[in-house]
Amino acid sequence: MLQELLLALSGHPSPLFGNDGKPVREEFPLLSPSEVALLQSLGKVAELHPRHRSIISRAVATSIQQDHLARFQRKILDVESQILCKDARIVGAYDIVPLASIVSEFDDWHRRMTWLWDIATFMQPLPSSGGEPKPSSGCNGAWLINELRSATNTGFPEIEQAATELGKVAETAWLRQLASWLLYSRLPAHGTDDFFIKGEAASEGDEMIYRKDAHLLPSFVTASTASSILFIGKSLNQVRRRSQTGTTTEPLLQRSADSDLVQAHSRYLTALALPIVPAQLSRAVSAIRLSVSQNVLQHLLPMEDIARLLSCLRNFMLLGKGDFALALISEAEARVQARQQSMGRLLQQDAVRAMQGLSIKDGELQQALVQVWKSLARGDDEIEDSGLEFATKHLKLVTASSKSSRPSTSDSSVETAPQISHVAFNDLLFPSATSIRLVVDAPLDLFITGREAETYASINTYMLAIRRATVRLSDLWRRTSARRDFPSPTGRTRKDPSSETKVRLKRRAQATRKIWATCGAAMFLTSEIAAYFEGEIIKESCDHFEAWIKSPVASETADEAEASLRSEQPQKLSQRDPETLASGHRSFLAALTYALLLTDVQYTRELRSLFGNLDALVAFFNRLLDLQQKFDIEFDAGGTSTLTEEDEHRASLELDRARKRVDSDLKSVVGRLRQLDHERIGSGRYFDIGAADSGGYEPWKGGGVDTLLMKLEFGRMSEDGYDIV
Repeated sequence: MLQELLLALSGHPSPLFGNDGKPVREEFPLLSPSEVALLQSLGKVAELHPRHRSIISRAVATSIQQDHLARFQRKILDVESQILCKDARIVGAYDIVPLASIVSEFDDWHRRMTWLWDIATFMQPLPSSGGEPKPSSGCNGAWLINELRSATNTGFPEIEQAATELGKVAETAWLRQLASWLLYSRLPAHGTDDFFIKGEAASEGDEMIYRKDAHLLPSFVTASTASSILFIGKSLNQVRRRSQTGTTTEPLLQRSADSDLVQAHSRYLTALALPIVPAQLSRAVSAIRLSVSQNVLQHLLPMEDIARLLSCLRNFMLLGKGDFALALISEAEARVQARQQSMGRLLQQDAVRAMQGLSIKDGELQQALVQVWKSLARGDDEIEDSGLEFATKHLKLVTASSKSSRPSTSDSSVETAPQISHVAFNDLLFPSATSIRLVVDAPLDLFITGREAETYASINTYMLAIRRATVRLSDLWRRTSARRDFPSPTGRTRKDPSSETKVRLKRRAQATRKIWATCGAAMFLTSEIAAYFEGEIIKESCDHFEAWIKSPVASETADEAEASLRSEQPQKLSQRDPETLASGHRSFLAALTYALLLTDVQYTRELRSLFGNLDALVAFFNRLLDLQQKFDIEFDAGGTSTLTEEDEHRASLELDRARKRVDSDLKSVVGRLRQLDHERIGSGRYFDIGAADSGGYEPWKGGGVDTLLMKLEFGRMSEDGYDIV
């Protein structure tokens, strides 16, 4: 019986126990209840032992089998040796081996073996009913590491010891995967599914798109550290790719592949103590990132290229150059009017419907943008030739369906970025949804991501919509016939108008008084919003960010300084590394979108409704003025047309309805601004993603919504005691 008991504990099948690990009472009727209870405890251990052989996590499974289960085997052999040697600690008088003594020898293994079995089933779940074990689709390396780390806090010493040992094995395997990516920018050859960085082929070309999967991040890897890890590997991969295409210099490739540089980076990883401490891992990754930036990336992306990109974004995407916005709006209006002339019949029936039904092709959009560049080159001497050439190369006017699949090297913690409102403003400039997109090429993608380029496109369409509304309203005042009454050029005489004409002109002036009041209020609101956004928010934020970029770099710590290889040239003050600049730019853009109120859905919805109704108001107003001019010509010619009078009456009704909708939208926009002023108080006044994700950059914090409201209050307008703004 003792032999069967030891064989069962070793993992072999035994007639002593059933499939559930309980002793078979029917085959051993001489066993007392106390002996059955003791055997049941050993039977549970004997049942758990062989189950540990089905394990899919190789490192942890090997450690369990070679270390922990091997210790259990040695314990069994030790007990067997004590019995054979008749050790007095386990063998009593008359060579009787008490069953309680054997049970006491394995007391420490009950909880440990149960926990090891839980870890095994965590890695590979049991089948629901018979059959083979399920594949480990629900478990990955990060979950296993986190589970082992949490097991060290159970309070049981034996489980803490086993969890610590297995955790070190799992983290060592994870570090080997990390080293392959950080040192050679290659995904691990084995265990790629467990690594948090994923690569997939781009839809165009032979490039790879790399991204991080947050579900595969161990708990000791912070979001900023994961972004830095992704940045380092993708940057080195870009250098190698550029060397293969012949677009980089040979010394730059040698710097990235230098064995001394690789060894210096590997020392930071090998110096990490196990279990891994998040702060130590973050410092090691930061040191490697700084070394890569100083030895490779600063030669690939110098400060001049970053400054040129920021100047392009500020002048054209953020409308820092007002001439660009006016030229683009003028070109768009000219092309839309040219299309309207070919659709005269539909325009006479429904101008708004005709505008919405128009469509424009990509070729026409490119021609329109080319005309804008030509007009800027002829009339604006302030824009440098290099800046205009850069913008011409990297800015494209495309439809909303056109999306770039170019992978970006710069990465962002998208979880911390504010969510931009889904309300679209890109269908106001042209009948079809269009926007200006930034073409992010290498090595500029070290600094800006495709997501950030989309954010700039949203800001650009938003600001263009505001500027366009102001321009369209101001054009009404430029129409002389709308403000002054002149005799018809085809009239019979130039004498004073008749009494009937005077009555008609007076009636028109009274009817359009409210229209002019509404247009004036809308003109004031849109111009003040544009001046506040462009002259204060965008200008001050960009000045603050550019000053931070050009400011001297703070002194490095000793650990970070050692990460950079010594150069033969004398040490000079260098720029911030591209990853730090990208993090600061990420913080700048997040704060800018928040300050521009683009993150508030209700405000953007009310403003978009206002712009749509303003287009209808301007269209019906121009339509009414044309009909009135036609009526005056026919009247001076000696006759009137019933159709013209009916058209004028119908246009007047539509114009009045459009005016009321604009009045309502004006109140809604201002009302929402007042609500935002009450909501954005304290920490909600400004948006800050935090120093950990911003590279040490603190966004500009200036006037809030109250500044805009004060300007609107000073310019409050009313008509007949009825407040419009």
